[in-house]
Amino acid sequence: MERLKHYGLMVVLCCLAIVLGGCETDDDYRGYILSGRWFGDLGMMIDGQPAIGSDLEFIPNDYYGYTQGYGYETDYYRGFWGIETVEHYFTWMVRDGIIYLRFDDPDLDCNIHDYSLSPDYFEGYMDGIYSSVWFSLRNYDRYWDRYGYFDNYYSYRLLQMPADSLGIANADNSPECVRRVNLKTGETQPEEGSAE
Repeated sequence: MERLKHYGLMVVLCCLAIVLGGCETDDDYRGYILSGRWFGDLGMMIDGQPAIGSDLEFIPNDYYGYTQGYGYETDYYRGFWGIETVEHYFTWMVRDGIIYLRFDDPDLDCNIHDYSLSPDYFEGYMDGIYSSVWFSLRNYDRYWDRYGYFDNYYSYRLLQMPADSLGIANADNSPECVRRVNLKTGETQPEEGSAE
């Protein structure tokens, strides 16, 4: 009888370990799928005009596994010389299913919690300071395969990083970038500088 109680306790402890470790595995899997390059509409406005497309790149941090890392948002717009780009650096983290993005421009910081994510599609809402913006992206470059990530890409990407993503560029020459405000019916857009 004593031996049966011992085995019963072991089974309960194993089940508890599986249940408690499930959330971390889910976040790890989401980060794994998220890592790579995505293109589509992020709801960006550049100097008052909508971007013609945006690229999000998620690079995992090797030390923390697949739950956090850094990345780049590149927005494409029609400029004087044709199609031009604006790039922003960000850090990202997946915790309890929520994706947190913290940009070099704090006005672009957002949380993504109402979304659909698969190896090919990523869509949902980016919740910023004042509102939620719908985004829709397709994956076109994965940093993983069935054996894991391709590590040789990261050092190349770091060498290609433009100076303005490090905050070195002159702010007077940089286009103004904001996310579009998707208002619900009957709402008004808050005044600039108000803390609603």
